[in-house]
Formats: sequence, C-alpha cells, structure tokens
Amino acid sequence: MDKKNGQADPGPAPKNRWLVFISIFLIILGQILLYTTPIDYEVVFPKTMWWTILGVFIFLASIALPKLFPHIKSKLFWKPTHTQAWVLAGVGFSILATTAATYFERAALTNYIPVVSLWIFGGLCYVSAFWKSSWNKNQLTDWLTRHKAELIALSLIILLGAALRFYKLGSIPMVINGDEALIGSVALDSYDSGGANPFASWENIGRLYLHVINFGLELFGVNPLGLRLIPAIAGILSIPAVYLLARQIAGNRIALIAATAMAFTHTHLHFSRTVAVSYIQGTWLTPLALYFLLSGFQRKSSWRTALAGCLIAIHAAIYLDAQITLGICLVYMIVVILFMRSWFKTIWKQALAFWGGMVIMLAPTAKFFLDSPHEFFNRLNAGGTFQTGWLAQEVILTGQSEIQILGGRVVHAFLSLIYYPAFDFYGSPAPILSLVSSSLFLIGLAVALLRTRQPGELLLNGYFWGGVVAVGLFSIPPSSDSYRVLVSLPAALILLAIGLDYLIEHLGIEWARHKKTYIAIASTVMVSLFIFNIWTYFFQFSGRCLYGGDTSTRFASYLGNYARTIGRESDVYLLADSNYFYGSHASVDFLSNRRKIINFSEPAATLNVISGETIIASPDRIVELEEWIRTRPGGTIHYINDCQNIILLAYQLP
Repeated sequence: MDKKNGQADPGPAPKNRWLVFISIFLIILGQILLYTTPIDYEVVFPKTMWWTILGVFIFLASIALPKLFPHIKSKLFWKPTHTQAWVLAGVGFSILATTAATYFERAALTNYIPVVSLWIFGGLCYVSAFWKSSWNKNQLTDWLTRHKAELIALSLIILLGAALRFYKLGSIPMVINGDEALIGSVALDSYDSGGANPFASWENIGRLYLHVINFGLELFGVNPLGLRLIPAIAGILSIPAVYLLARQIAGNRIALIAATAMAFTHTHLHFSRTVAVSYIQGTWLTPLALYFLLSGFQRKSSWRTALAGCLIAIHAAIYLDAQITLGICLVYMIVVILFMRSWFKTIWKQALAFWGGMVIMLAPTAKFFLDSPHEFFNRLNAGGTFQTGWLAQEVILTGQSEIQILGGRVVHAFLSLIYYPAFDFYGSPAPILSLVSSSLFLIGLAVALLRTRQPGELLLNGYFWGGVVAVGLFSIPPSSDSYRVLVSLPAALILLAIGLDYLIEHLGIEWARHKKTYIAIASTVMVSLFIFNIWTYFFQFSGRCLYGGDTSTRFASYLGNYARTIGRESDVYLLADSNYFYGSHASVDFLSNRRKIINFSEPAATLNVISGETIIASPDRIVELEEWIRTRPGGTIHYINDCQNIILLAYQLP
C-alpha cells in the first residue's frame, strides 16, 4: 500500500521495468563473455567487460530516470502483462543459456552448472507465466483427506517397485555388458572438456544424462551399483508417471492397476537395473509429459501444457526417443484440429503454450545439433532402416515391395510385446507381456480403439501406436525391437488395466455395486501376474546366468571385478586365448578402474612370475593353471563360479 494515500502501490513504471530487464540481460551476457574470454595478463581491460558495464549503467539509469526526467510518459513504453513479462523472461534466459553453452564449449570449460541454472530458470519463468493456482491450505487438506486411501495404495505400489529395483542392484545381473561399460566409461569422462557440455550428445545419449550417471558413480563408486543407480530411479519414477496419465485418461481404479503392473513387469524391471538401454528414461518422462499435456487441455490450464513442452525438451537432452514423443504430440494435435475442431478452438491457447515451452527449453540442444548435425543422425546412421541401406537390400533379397517390408517391420515390433522373446540386452526367453497380461492388453487395445474419438483414448492410442510404428519403420535389426518397444510399454500397461477393468465390469461385477468382489478378482489377477514376472526375472533369468549373451562377456565382468580387488603394486597375468583375452571387453577396464592386465598366451609352464603376482585363468585354461599351481604351492587360490560353472581361477603367489 502507498503510505501517503492508502492506495495500492502500482509498482515500477513500464520504462523502469524494461530498463531493469535489459540491464540484467546485458550484465549476465557480459559475464558469460568475460568468463569465457581467454586470460591474457597483458590485457588490462578485456573488451567483453563493456557489456557488463553497459548493463550496470542501464540499471543505474532505471533508478535515476524517474528523478531526472519525471515527465517522461510511461505510455511511450510497451507495458507487458504478467504473462507476457514472464514469457519474455523465459525467452531471455533461454537465449543466455544457449549463448553460454556455445561459449563455454569454445573455451573448453568443464563446469556448466551456471549454464544449466540459466536453462532451468528460463523454463521456470515460462511456466510461471501461466501459473494460476487458487489452491489454499484448507483445500489441500480436504483433497488429501478425500484421496487418502488412493494415496496410500499408490505409495505402497511405489515402495514395491523401489524394493524390486534396488534389491541386489549391484549383483543382479551379475555382469555388465559392453554397452554398459562403454556408457559408464564415457560418463566418467564427462568432467573433461570434450564431454562437459550437457546439451551435447554421444551416440545420441545426452551428455546431461551422462553427467547424472557420473553422479551415481561418484556417490557409490565405479561399480555396477553406481552405474545402475539412475536407471533404477527412472524405473521407480515411471510408476507414479504412469499412474497420473492413466488416471487422467480412465480414472483412479485403472490407474492403480496400471501402476501396479509397471511396478513388477519383468522387462521394465530388468531395464531399470541396467544402464545399457537409455529408453528406460522415456518410460517416466513421456507419460509424465503426456499427462500434463492432456490434463492441461482438459482443464484449460496453460501452465500444465507449458510444463509438458518443457519436459519433452528436457527428455531431448537425455535420449533420442524424445523425438518419438514430439512426433506423437504433433500428430495428436493435427488429428484434433482436423476431426475435433470445435474442441480445439477452446484449447488453442494451451497448445501454443505447449509449443512455446518446448522451443524455449529445446534451444541449447537444438543449437548443438545445428552445429553438429552428424550427432543428430548418429543412431539412425548406425541402425536406421533407410540410412543404412537395409531396406533397399531387403527389397533385392526378398523380392517384396518396400511397403510390404515396412509393414512386416511394424508387425514385428508389435509382436515383440506379446510373442518374441526379449533377448537383446536381456536374455530372457519370455516376451515382454505374459499370456494373461497380453490377453488383457489386447482387450484393452480393442476398447481404446473403439473409444478413439475421446481425447484421452485418442492420445493413448497415439502413444502406443506411435512408438510401435516408429520402432518398426525407422530402426533395425528386428531383434532389437524387444527393448526399443519400451517406448510404448507404459501405454501397453495402461491398456492392460483398461482391459482388466472392462472384462470384470462386463462380467456383471460393476464397481459401483460389487466393490469387494471387483477388488478380489482384480487382486487375484495382479498377484498371479506378480508371481509370473518375479519368477521370470529373479529365478528363470538371473538365477540361470543368462545376461551377457555369451561366456566371454560374462567372464569379462568377473575378470574386471576380481582385478579391482588386487593391489596395483604387483602384476596380473591372464592365461589368454582367442576367446578370452584382456582388451576384448570394455567392462574389464571399467570394473577394474583401468587396472592393467598382461595377456599370456604361451603355455603356463613358461611363466616367469615373482612373489605377490597373480595369475588368472579363463575357462578354457583352468585345468592348465591347476596343474601349474601344483608345482608352486603355498599361494592363495580363488575359484569364482558363474551359477554352477567355474568361470575363473585366480592364483596369487606367496
């Protein structure tokens, strides 16, 4: 309030606000340029400092202007609304973040925390532009009271999912494969200037994600637990994300079923426990973004759709499946414009807020890809249907048309959910969905197709089929479909929940009249699915040492883990052959902290070793080492088993 007349203080005049905004922008820009200017002690005053001085001068002018020129009319200056001001701030900070990322990379700097802070602040400013919440403490208390049982149930489901993902995370699977080790090694180097830019990418994996993985390694050490921490957290986050989207589409009953299925589905459980497949991050980011998009449309809430756009842009800084999500949203809005025009007329502002948020947050990543277009197409060039020439070759080999081949690829991607075993990066003989769950999924898919004209079901169909079609049309080899269709797994589990609900209700057990019977039947089905999935993963898969694909890959992990325990003051020799040798798998270096191991392919009898040194035998040369040990007793012997088989023998001389 104005102390003199008791009226509300109108705040700074428009001219002052503009001057303050411009001054802050110039000061930060000047500091970015100064911070990235190479130090030259012969230069007394760097030229880039003038930007900061100009910004400070304009800031002082904003204070002095009303006193020196009180008659300047504010009408001469554009007075932005609350929304416009915050949008402008978001754009400004996005420009600063993009500029900073570019100059930091040129200057080979490694600490990008200020850059990421500007980026996040830009997104927060943009979302704040549309924030209109009328909630108060009493309303929140009432809401929590009304949904107490639902929240307790969801919390228990999340705890179940967390327990399954963190149980023996460092030892199940026992080994890490080559891609895991390679990702871990690149993440360890993310503090170096070549990998520090969080908006850059490596093999289409965002450097931002690699920084986060490095955080897990810093927290728990360079070991499987530290490497798998972030995927495990992503697996847990997917449970509430799927719940929110399913609840918005089909209600809380179906949402709880879908979240429960997500908590224990064996394929999702496995890929939450390995860093090899980055699609796991999309299983929480995509449903969360689609939830805010759909709820924003249905509630006419622009801040929700703005946040959805920001989330997809963040996802783009993690992995390439964000491109699929972006395509799903684009096609969804086109369909709405064409076939639900009357509804779109009421939500076009929310649609603009969505695209605005995406553009603002996507700017630094887009700038990197514009400068390095080869990185944008990295994975497509390596495993794309069109870029690799695979499609043209298949036309020649099979005599089929391109349409037939691509149609077959889409069918294969679809069947990878319910028929083909999940071998790649897994090793399970079971498909993603079991006999019962796939049956419920197909029922739910049919129901959703019948309800396509409803906005929620339209988005759900787009989410599921968009992922399946994208995987089928644009990626090879077909064997990789079993993990790439993770992009559609959250949608498939929501469809499973819809199918189970539809089946129970149409058997005459309506929720409104037979709640206890409904709960009993649904619980029985979910318990049976839980038992199947837990047995499939923890007993049939990990209990039989199937992960890794071959014995040499598994041996490499055991070798790396064991080499890490040996002091570096003495040499380590490996009795090597063409199948087992140091240097064949990156996992050895990663797990052993790059400990040097000497390959020895000659007969063990010719070894010339001294006290304290260690000799390790691969599976094919264990007998040879055992015979050598008999001639030099007194040392320490270690046998390491891989399930029931001896995979490594180590002997340290006395």
